[in-house]
Order: sequence, then structure tokens, then C-alpha cells
Amino acid sequence: MSLKSDNRVYLLDLFRFIAALVVVLYHYLFRGYSADNLSDLNFSEISAYSKYGFFGINIFFIISGFVISLSIKEGSLIKFVISRVSRLYPVYWICVFLTFIVIILFGAPRFNAEVSQFILNLSMFHNYLRIESIDGVYWTLFIEMKFYIFVIGFYLLLNKFKKLKLDYLIYTWLTLSILYVFFNELLIFRIAKAFFILDWSSYFIAGIIFYQVYNNKLNLKYFLLLSVTLLISLQHTILETVKKANHFNTEFSPIVACSIITLFYLLMLLVACNKLTRLNSSKFIKIGMLTYPLYLLHQKIGYIIFDNLGDVVNKYVLVISTTFLMVVLSYILSGFYEPKVSYYLKSKLKQLSIKYLNVSKN
Repeated sequence: MSLKSDNRVYLLDLFRFIAALVVVLYHYLFRGYSADNLSDLNFSEISAYSKYGFFGINIFFIISGFVISLSIKEGSLIKFVISRVSRLYPVYWICVFLTFIVIILFGAPRFNAEVSQFILNLSMFHNYLRIESIDGVYWTLFIEMKFYIFVIGFYLLLNKFKKLKLDYLIYTWLTLSILYVFFNELLIFRIAKAFFILDWSSYFIAGIIFYQVYNNKLNLKYFLLLSVTLLISLQHTILETVKKANHFNTEFSPIVACSIITLFYLLMLLVACNKLTRLNSSKFIKIGMLTYPLYLLHQKIGYIIFDNLGDVVNKYVLVISTTFLMVVLSYILSGFYEPKVSYYLKSKLKQLSIKYLNVSKN
């Protein structure tokens, strides 16, 4: 079976789920107890391993760059907006609602939330208003939305006037990213970072390049571009481990951290070069569908479960059962709620876009 079957790379669904699960275990087994008074469950006996789980986020961003490149082949800005809104918001809304309700009912005294905070969180742009997220994991959605709006949106907008190859996006964004490494203190690059996410851009760019390799073939140009993005990613990784070490007051090995990122680059290269066909299966789609709700739901609800049951249930039993509960909830949302609501929202947005286009023509 080819990795290109039905225009979907099934292995990426599996990778996304594994990355989400790694982030879940990072939050449950390390992050909650280690800083910010989020959980009383201490898993210091395995923290040497679980503390590196935050790199699941970096993997998400690489995969996102690949997947978005696949979805913009038609070059339609309107279709892209409709597909992103109908894909992201329905699950996000219900997860924000469920998290808010759990906080209100069971979160005190450690966790609290306001109605105004909940309402503004529904927009997914509450960070622009300096409003705290209902759940801290939403920060990655803010990064993703910047990617969609300022990078992909700008690229598709330019394509309305002149057809541009995806390589031009790679060259431009990568050039900005390289300059940012050396001149990040300059005001112009601090402003550019706010729009073009230059601190995380290398991962998205790598994903786009992997898509180009997948869609064409690996050549010297793409090899060199990937080498540059890897170097920037490793530089970012070292800086992140320093920040994490300071925040959690524990040691992080830059060698281990860089090895994790390099390993995933190599894994993605094998996928892009169509070298893992034996592992490919359409069954991974259902697993991949769990990723988004699992990521959005798990953290604060999980910590609240730990708060309420941590004194009466074995901590490992509690983590395993809570993780299982989050997977089950994600299955319900992705299998029964999301398809119907997303389809309804997508059809309504299509109708609105048609009306808008007709009005514009007249």
C-alpha cells in the first residue's frame, strides 16, 4: 500500500496520537507536580524519562506543516478558511465548555475560572486580549492560528494575484528564521516574531519541506533546506531545555533533547521518501482523530481528578484510569459529536461564502 493512497499519509495520524499521548504523560507524570502547584502527585522516580515529553509539541508543529501543505494544493483561501474553522472550532468549543464546567464544579480551591474568561476563550483569540486560557494547553492553538493566518493565509492571498510555488514560501520564511537567530534583539525581528512565529517556525517549515519531498522527491536542494531547519530546530531545542531547567529547577540533557528532535526529523524523512509503506494503514485515521480532543481535554481536568481522588487511589492506577478516561471521551467526541457539528458548520460557511461571492460579483 502506498503512503500516497487517497492523498492521506496515514502514518502521520499515528504519529500525532503518539505525540499527544506523550504530552499527556508529560503533564501527568512530571509537569503537574514539578512547578506551578498544579498537582500533588509526585512521580519523581520516573521523571528522568517523562520530563522530555514536552517535545510532543514540536512534533505536532512539524506534522502540521506537512498536513497544511497537503490541504492548500487547490490554492483557495476561502476553502482553506472554511476547512480550518470547521475542523478546529467544534471540538475546541465543547472541550472549553467541559473544562470550564469541571473547574466550576470540582476545581476549587486550586483552579478557578470566570464566565467572561470562558466566553472570550471560545474565540481562540483571547491571548490577543491578554485573557488567560481556561487550560494552559491552548497556547499551542494560538501558535497554530498564527501559522494559518499570517503565513498560509498570506501565501494564499498572494496566490490570488500570482501563482507562487510552495518553495517560495519556504525560502522567504526560512530566511526570516535564520535572520531571527542572529538578530532577535532588534525591534523589527521582535515584531516579525509576533506575526511569523519565528521562534517555532523551523518546525513548520520542516513539515512543508517534508511535504515537498513527499510530493516530488528528495534532492540536494531539499536536503540542504532540511539541514538548515534542523540546525535552527536544534538551536531552539537547546534554548527550550535551558528554560525548562530553570522553570522546573531540574537538569535537562541537551544531548537527549537534540537526539529526540533529530530522530523525528529522520522518521519524517523516511515517511516523505515513502520508505515506511509496510507500517502504513488506513486504520490509523481513527486513532489520529482522537488526538485533538485528547490534547485539549486532558490537562486541567486530569489535575482536578488527581486533586479529588489522589488521597484514596493509588497514583499509578489514577494516572492510567484518567488517561483511559480521556481517550474514551476523545473517542466519543471524535466519533459522534465532531463529524456532525463540523459538517453542519462547514455547510453553513460554504453557503455564506457563495452568497458573499455572488454579492461581490454583482
